[in-house]
Amino acid sequence: MLEKILNSMFHGNLKTKIFLWSVLLMGVGAIALILTAAVLSMPMIGLAGAGLGLMGFITSQSVSLNDLSREKKKKKKTSKASSEEGGAKSGQSPSDKEDGGGEEGSRKKKEREKAQYLSAMNAKKLKKTMKEHKVNQIHVKVMIDSYPAKKIEQAPAFMWRTDTMLHFMILTSKAEEFEVPLEDIKGILLVKDVPANPERDYMPFKYSSYIGKMFQPFLPEYFQGTKDGSLDVKKNSFRIEPGIYLTNSSVGNLRRVLLPGVAFLVDDQVIASRRFNEYFKELYRESILCKNLVITLEEYKKKVEDTLDAMLDAPMSGKEYVNTIYDLNKYRLISKEYVVRYTQKYREKNMK
Repeated sequence: MLEKILNSMFHGNLKTKIFLWSVLLMGVGAIALILTAAVLSMPMIGLAGAGLGLMGFITSQSVSLNDLSREKKKKKKTSKASSEEGGAKSGQSPSDKEDGGGEEGSRKKKEREKAQYLSAMNAKKLKKTMKEHKVNQIHVKVMIDSYPAKKIEQAPAFMWRTDTMLHFMILTSKAEEFEVPLEDIKGILLVKDVPANPERDYMPFKYSSYIGKMFQPFLPEYFQGTKDGSLDVKKNSFRIEPGIYLTNSSVGNLRRVLLPGVAFLVDDQVIASRRFNEYFKELYRESILCKNLVITLEEYKKKVEDTLDAMLDAPMSGKEYVNTIYDLNKYRLISKEYVVRYTQKYREKNMK
Protein backbone atom coordinates (compact mmCIF):
# COMPACT_ATOMS: atom_id res chain seq x y z
CA MET A 1 0.00 0.00 0.00
CA LEU A 2 2.83 2.40 0.96
CA GLU A 3 4.57 1.65 -2.35
CA LYS A 4 1.35 2.42 -4.24
CA ILE A 5 0.97 5.76 -2.42
CA LEU A 6 4.56 6.81 -3.08
CA ASN A 7 4.26 5.83 -6.76
CA SER A 8 1.04 7.84 -7.10
CA MET A 9 2.63 10.89 -5.42
CA PHE A 10 5.37 11.05 -8.03
CA HIS A 11 3.83 9.38 -11.13
CA GLY A 12 0.08 9.82 -10.78
CA ASN A 13 -2.07 12.34 -12.62
CA LEU A 14 -2.28 15.97 -11.47
CA LYS A 15 -5.40 15.51 -9.35
CA THR A 16 -3.91 12.49 -7.55
CA LYS A 17 -0.66 14.38 -6.83
CA ILE A 18 -2.50 17.42 -5.42
CA PHE A 19 -4.63 15.21 -3.17
CA LEU A 20 -1.75 13.18 -1.74
CA TRP A 21 0.67 16.05 -1.27
CA SER A 22 -1.99 18.23 0.42
CA VAL A 23 -2.80 15.43 2.89
CA LEU A 24 0.92 14.95 3.58
CA LEU A 25 1.59 18.66 4.08
CA MET A 26 -1.42 19.07 6.38
CA GLY A 27 -0.25 16.11 8.44
CA VAL A 28 3.31 17.40 8.69
CA GLY A 29 2.03 20.92 9.48
CA ALA A 30 -0.25 19.64 12.24
CA ILE A 31 2.61 17.72 13.89
CA ALA A 32 4.90 20.77 13.66
CA LEU A 33 2.32 23.07 15.25
CA ILE A 34 1.58 20.63 18.11
CA LEU A 35 5.30 20.22 18.85
CA THR A 36 5.79 24.00 18.75
CA ALA A 37 2.87 24.48 21.17
CA ALA A 38 4.36 21.93 23.57
CA VAL A 39 7.83 23.57 23.48
CA LEU A 40 6.55 27.15 23.86
CA SER A 41 3.61 26.30 26.14
CA MET A 42 1.16 28.03 23.80
CA PRO A 43 -2.19 26.17 23.79
CA MET A 44 -3.60 28.23 20.90
CA ILE A 45 -0.91 26.96 18.53
CA GLY A 46 -1.67 23.43 19.68
CA LEU A 47 -5.34 23.92 18.89
CA ALA A 48 -4.42 25.21 15.43
CA GLY A 49 -2.26 22.12 14.87
CA ALA A 50 -5.08 19.83 16.01
CA GLY A 51 -7.47 21.62 13.65
CA LEU A 52 -5.05 21.24 10.73
CA GLY A 53 -4.59 17.55 11.54
CA LEU A 54 -8.37 17.06 11.66
CA MET A 55 -8.71 18.76 8.28
CA GLY A 56 -6.07 16.47 6.78
CA PHE A 57 -7.81 13.40 8.21
CA ILE A 58 -11.19 14.45 6.78
CA THR A 59 -9.58 15.12 3.37
CA SER A 60 -7.86 11.74 3.36
CA GLN A 61 -11.14 9.98 4.01
CA SER A 62 -13.09 11.89 1.38
CA VAL A 63 -11.38 10.25 -1.61
CA SER A 64 -9.54 6.93 -1.86
CA LEU A 65 -6.77 5.94 -4.25
CA ASN A 66 -9.14 3.44 -5.84
CA ASP A 67 -11.59 6.24 -6.62
CA LEU A 68 -8.85 8.27 -8.25
CA SER A 69 -7.67 5.21 -10.20
CA ARG A 70 -11.18 4.51 -11.42
CA GLU A 71 -11.61 8.13 -12.46
CA LYS A 72 -8.34 8.00 -14.39
CA LYS A 73 -9.46 4.85 -16.24
CA LYS A 74 -12.85 6.41 -16.91
CA LYS A 75 -11.19 9.44 -18.52
CA LYS A 76 -9.04 7.21 -20.71
CA LYS A 77 -12.07 5.19 -21.74
CA THR A 78 -14.04 8.34 -22.53
CA SER A 79 -11.14 9.73 -24.53
CA LYS A 80 -10.84 6.49 -26.51
CA ALA A 81 -14.59 6.40 -27.17
CA SER A 82 -14.50 9.99 -28.40
CA SER A 83 -11.63 9.14 -30.70
CA GLU A 84 -13.48 6.13 -32.14
CA GLU A 85 -16.65 8.20 -32.52
CA GLY A 86 -14.70 10.84 -34.39
CA GLY A 87 -13.28 8.15 -36.63
CA ALA A 88 -16.74 6.73 -37.28
CA LYS A 89 -18.04 10.16 -38.25
CA SER A 90 -15.20 10.56 -40.72
CA GLY A 91 -15.79 7.06 -42.09
CA GLN A 92 -12.61 5.59 -40.62
CA SER A 93 -12.25 2.74 -38.17
CA PRO A 94 -9.21 2.55 -35.87
CA SER A 95 -7.64 0.01 -38.24
CA ASP A 96 -8.28 2.40 -41.13
CA LYS A 97 -6.37 5.12 -39.27
CA GLU A 98 -3.46 2.74 -38.80
CA ASP A 99 -3.43 2.11 -42.55
CA GLY A 100 -3.57 5.83 -43.31
CA GLY A 101 -6.00 7.69 -45.49
CA GLY A 102 -6.50 7.97 -49.22
CA GLU A 103 -5.56 5.50 -51.92
CA GLU A 104 -2.64 3.99 -49.99
CA GLY A 105 -4.88 3.34 -46.96
CA SER A 106 -7.48 1.70 -49.16
CA ARG A 107 -4.83 -0.52 -50.73
CA LYS A 108 -3.51 -1.64 -47.36
CA LYS A 109 -7.03 -2.41 -46.16
CA LYS A 110 -7.70 -4.57 -49.24
CA GLU A 111 -4.40 -6.38 -48.78
CA ARG A 112 -5.23 -7.11 -45.13
CA GLU A 113 -8.70 -8.43 -46.02
CA LYS A 114 -7.22 -10.60 -48.79
CA ALA A 115 -4.57 -12.02 -46.46
CA GLN A 116 -7.21 -12.86 -43.83
CA TYR A 117 -9.46 -14.55 -46.40
CA LEU A 118 -6.67 -16.62 -47.94
CA SER A 119 -5.19 -17.68 -44.59
CA ALA A 120 -8.63 -18.92 -43.48
CA MET A 121 -9.10 -21.05 -46.62
CA ASN A 122 -8.71 -24.81 -46.21
CA ALA A 123 -9.40 -27.87 -48.36
CA LYS A 124 -13.04 -28.16 -47.29
CA LYS A 125 -13.80 -24.47 -47.88
CA LEU A 126 -12.02 -24.47 -51.23
CA LYS A 127 -13.92 -27.52 -52.45
CA LYS A 128 -17.21 -25.88 -51.49
CA THR A 129 -16.21 -22.61 -53.18
CA MET A 130 -15.20 -24.34 -56.41
CA LYS A 131 -18.48 -26.23 -56.44
CA GLU A 132 -20.46 -23.02 -55.96
CA HIS A 133 -18.69 -21.42 -58.93
CA LYS A 134 -18.96 -24.57 -61.06
CA VAL A 135 -15.24 -24.86 -61.70
CA ASN A 136 -14.65 -27.41 -64.44
CA GLN A 137 -12.88 -30.61 -63.39
CA ILE A 138 -10.33 -29.92 -66.13
CA HIS A 139 -8.82 -26.71 -64.79
CA VAL A 140 -5.39 -25.25 -64.10
CA LYS A 141 -3.94 -22.86 -61.52
CA VAL A 142 -2.54 -19.48 -62.50
CA MET A 143 -1.49 -16.30 -60.72
CA ILE A 144 -2.94 -13.05 -62.00
CA ASP A 145 -0.25 -10.42 -61.58
CA SER A 146 -2.75 -7.66 -62.30
CA TYR A 147 -6.02 -6.92 -64.05
CA PRO A 148 -6.42 -3.12 -63.88
CA ALA A 149 -9.94 -3.04 -65.33
CA LYS A 150 -11.25 -5.03 -62.34
CA LYS A 151 -8.70 -3.62 -59.83
CA ILE A 152 -7.25 -7.09 -59.23
CA GLU A 153 -3.65 -7.45 -58.08
CA GLN A 154 -1.59 -10.52 -57.26
CA ALA A 155 -4.52 -12.91 -57.01
CA PRO A 156 -4.55 -16.72 -57.32
CA ALA A 157 -7.02 -18.10 -59.82
CA PHE A 158 -8.44 -21.34 -61.18
CA MET A 159 -8.82 -21.27 -64.95
CA TRP A 160 -10.73 -23.47 -67.38
CA ARG A 161 -12.23 -23.20 -70.85
CA THR A 162 -15.48 -24.05 -72.51
CA ASP A 163 -16.26 -23.97 -76.23
CA THR A 164 -16.29 -20.19 -76.47
CA MET A 165 -15.06 -18.84 -73.13
CA LEU A 166 -11.99 -18.77 -70.90
CA HIS A 167 -13.16 -18.80 -67.28
CA PHE A 168 -11.40 -17.52 -64.16
CA MET A 169 -12.33 -17.99 -60.51
CA ILE A 170 -10.11 -15.69 -58.48
CA LEU A 171 -9.53 -15.53 -54.72
CA THR A 172 -9.05 -12.08 -53.19
CA SER A 173 -11.03 -11.02 -50.12
CA LYS A 174 -13.72 -13.32 -51.55
CA ALA A 175 -14.19 -15.68 -54.49
CA GLU A 176 -15.16 -14.04 -57.79
CA GLU A 177 -15.66 -15.35 -61.30
CA PHE A 178 -15.29 -13.70 -64.68
CA GLU A 179 -14.91 -14.95 -68.25
CA VAL A 180 -13.24 -13.85 -71.49
CA PRO A 181 -14.41 -14.78 -75.01
CA LEU A 182 -11.78 -17.01 -76.62
CA GLU A 183 -12.11 -15.11 -79.90
CA ASP A 184 -10.82 -11.96 -78.14
CA ILE A 185 -7.50 -13.62 -77.25
CA LYS A 186 -5.33 -13.14 -80.31
CA GLY A 187 -2.04 -13.86 -78.60
CA ILE A 188 0.06 -13.88 -75.45
CA LEU A 189 2.17 -10.72 -75.28
CA LEU A 190 5.43 -10.49 -73.34
CA VAL A 191 5.65 -7.38 -71.13
CA LYS A 192 9.30 -6.87 -70.19
CA ASP A 193 10.93 -5.25 -67.18
CA VAL A 194 7.94 -4.63 -64.94
CA PRO A 195 9.04 -2.88 -61.69
CA ALA A 196 8.85 -5.26 -58.73
CA ASN A 197 9.21 -5.22 -54.95
CA PRO A 198 9.91 -8.77 -53.69
CA GLU A 199 9.81 -7.56 -50.07
CA ARG A 200 6.18 -6.46 -50.40
CA ASP A 201 4.73 -8.43 -53.34
CA TYR A 202 2.74 -11.65 -52.87
CA MET A 203 3.01 -11.60 -49.06
CA PRO A 204 0.10 -14.07 -48.39
CA PHE A 205 1.91 -16.72 -50.47
CA LYS A 206 5.19 -16.63 -48.56
CA TYR A 207 3.74 -18.48 -45.58
CA SER A 208 2.72 -22.10 -45.10
CA SER A 209 -1.03 -21.62 -45.43
CA TYR A 210 -3.11 -24.03 -47.51
CA ILE A 211 -3.52 -21.59 -50.42
CA GLY A 212 0.01 -20.22 -49.97
CA LYS A 213 1.60 -23.62 -50.53
CA MET A 214 -0.74 -24.39 -53.44
CA PHE A 215 0.16 -21.26 -55.41
CA GLN A 216 3.82 -20.75 -54.50
CA PRO A 217 4.96 -22.44 -57.76
CA PHE A 218 3.19 -19.66 -59.69
CA LEU A 219 4.95 -16.70 -58.10
CA PRO A 220 6.99 -14.60 -60.56
CA GLU A 221 10.70 -14.92 -61.21
CA TYR A 222 12.65 -11.75 -60.39
CA PHE A 223 15.87 -10.46 -61.89
CA GLN A 224 18.17 -7.73 -60.62
CA GLY A 225 20.02 -4.90 -62.23
CA THR A 226 21.30 -1.47 -61.30
CA LYS A 227 19.82 1.94 -62.00
CA ASP A 228 21.61 5.16 -61.03
CA GLY A 229 23.88 3.10 -58.78
CA SER A 230 20.98 1.49 -56.89
CA LEU A 231 19.66 -2.06 -57.00
CA ASP A 232 16.73 -2.36 -59.39
CA VAL A 233 14.46 -5.42 -59.24
CA LYS A 234 12.12 -6.30 -62.11
CA LYS A 235 10.00 -9.13 -63.51
CA ASN A 236 8.41 -10.09 -66.80
CA SER A 237 4.68 -10.60 -67.14
CA PHE A 238 2.47 -11.89 -69.95
CA ARG A 239 -0.68 -10.17 -71.17
CA ILE A 240 -3.83 -11.53 -72.76
CA GLU A 241 -6.86 -9.50 -73.73
CA PRO A 242 -8.74 -7.75 -72.20
CA GLY A 243 -5.66 -6.60 -70.25
CA ILE A 244 -5.05 -9.54 -67.89
CA TYR A 245 -1.41 -9.87 -66.81
CA LEU A 246 -0.15 -13.27 -65.67
CA THR A 247 3.09 -14.27 -63.96
CA ASN A 248 5.71 -15.97 -66.13
CA SER A 249 5.26 -19.23 -64.18
CA SER A 250 1.53 -19.29 -65.06
CA VAL A 251 1.90 -19.09 -68.83
CA GLY A 252 2.68 -22.80 -69.26
CA ASN A 253 -0.73 -23.65 -67.80
CA LEU A 254 -2.35 -20.93 -69.87
CA ARG A 255 -0.93 -22.39 -73.08
CA ARG A 256 -2.04 -25.88 -72.15
CA VAL A 257 -5.62 -24.68 -71.64
CA LEU A 258 -5.72 -22.61 -74.84
CA LEU A 259 -5.29 -25.63 -77.15
CA PRO A 260 -4.38 -25.97 -79.96
CA GLY A 261 -2.30 -22.91 -79.02
CA VAL A 262 -2.28 -19.17 -79.21
CA ALA A 263 0.59 -17.19 -80.73
CA PHE A 264 3.31 -15.90 -78.44
CA LEU A 265 4.02 -12.25 -79.27
CA VAL A 266 7.13 -10.20 -78.57
CA ASP A 267 7.31 -6.52 -79.42
CA ASP A 268 10.98 -5.46 -79.39
CA GLN A 269 13.84 -4.43 -81.67
CA VAL A 270 14.84 -7.99 -82.54
CA ILE A 271 11.37 -8.94 -83.78
CA ALA A 272 11.01 -5.61 -85.59
CA SER A 273 14.40 -5.93 -87.31
CA ARG A 274 14.57 -6.81 -91.01
CA ARG A 275 18.01 -8.33 -90.52
CA PHE A 276 16.66 -11.54 -89.01
CA ASN A 277 14.42 -14.01 -90.83
CA GLU A 278 11.43 -15.85 -89.34
CA TYR A 279 13.48 -18.92 -88.40
CA PHE A 280 15.73 -16.79 -86.21
CA LYS A 281 12.76 -14.94 -84.71
CA GLU A 282 10.95 -18.19 -83.97
CA LEU A 283 13.87 -19.51 -81.89
CA TYR A 284 14.28 -16.09 -80.27
CA ARG A 285 10.68 -16.24 -79.05
CA GLU A 286 11.12 -19.81 -77.85
CA SER A 287 14.28 -18.85 -75.94
CA ILE A 288 12.31 -16.18 -74.09
CA LEU A 289 9.71 -18.78 -73.12
CA CYS A 290 12.48 -21.05 -71.86
CA LYS A 291 14.17 -18.29 -69.84
CA ASN A 292 10.81 -17.44 -68.25
CA LEU A 293 10.18 -21.10 -67.36
CA VAL A 294 7.18 -21.35 -69.67
CA ILE A 295 8.78 -24.30 -71.48
CA THR A 296 11.50 -26.66 -70.29
CA LEU A 297 15.05 -26.80 -71.61
CA GLU A 298 14.26 -30.13 -73.27
CA GLU A 299 11.26 -28.59 -75.03
CA TYR A 300 13.46 -25.74 -76.23
CA LYS A 301 16.11 -28.15 -77.57
CA LYS A 302 13.38 -30.02 -79.46
CA LYS A 303 12.20 -26.72 -80.98
CA VAL A 304 15.78 -25.86 -81.98
CA GLU A 305 16.22 -29.13 -83.87
CA ASP A 306 12.80 -28.86 -85.55
CA THR A 307 13.59 -25.32 -86.71
CA LEU A 308 17.07 -26.16 -87.97
CA ASP A 309 15.70 -29.19 -89.82
CA ALA A 310 13.07 -26.96 -91.44
CA MET A 311 15.83 -24.54 -92.52
CA LEU A 312 17.57 -27.34 -94.44
CA ASP A 313 14.51 -27.69 -96.68
CA ALA A 314 13.68 -23.97 -96.84
CA PRO A 315 14.04 -22.07 -100.14
CA MET A 316 16.90 -19.84 -98.98
CA SER A 317 20.35 -19.11 -100.35
CA GLY A 318 23.50 -20.59 -98.88
CA LYS A 319 24.52 -17.14 -97.67
CA GLU A 320 21.25 -16.62 -95.78
CA TYR A 321 21.48 -20.10 -94.29
CA VAL A 322 25.05 -19.58 -93.02
CA ASN A 323 24.26 -16.07 -91.69
CA THR A 324 21.22 -17.39 -89.84
CA ILE A 325 23.19 -20.25 -88.28
CA TYR A 326 25.95 -17.90 -87.15
CA ASP A 327 23.51 -15.27 -85.84
CA LEU A 328 21.72 -17.94 -83.82
CA ASN A 329 25.03 -18.83 -82.20
CA LYS A 330 26.09 -15.20 -81.76
CA TYR A 331 22.91 -14.42 -79.82
CA ARG A 332 23.33 -17.65 -77.82
CA LEU A 333 20.18 -19.27 -79.16
CA ILE A 334 22.11 -22.39 -80.24
CA SER A 335 25.44 -23.89 -79.25
CA LYS A 336 28.55 -24.29 -81.44
CA GLU A 337 27.73 -27.98 -81.63
CA TYR A 338 24.58 -27.16 -83.59
CA VAL A 339 26.54 -24.79 -85.86
CA VAL A 340 29.00 -27.55 -86.79
CA ARG A 341 26.36 -30.28 -87.16
CA TYR A 342 23.90 -28.31 -89.29
CA THR A 343 26.56 -26.66 -91.42
CA GLN A 344 27.78 -30.16 -92.28
CA LYS A 345 24.22 -31.34 -92.98
CA TYR A 346 23.68 -28.41 -95.34
CA ARG A 347 26.89 -29.21 -97.26
CA GLU A 348 26.00 -32.88 -97.58
CA LYS A 349 22.48 -32.06 -98.77
CA ASN A 350 23.67 -29.61 -101.43
CA MET A 351 26.52 -31.84 -102.72
CA LYS A 352 24.11 -34.50 -103.90
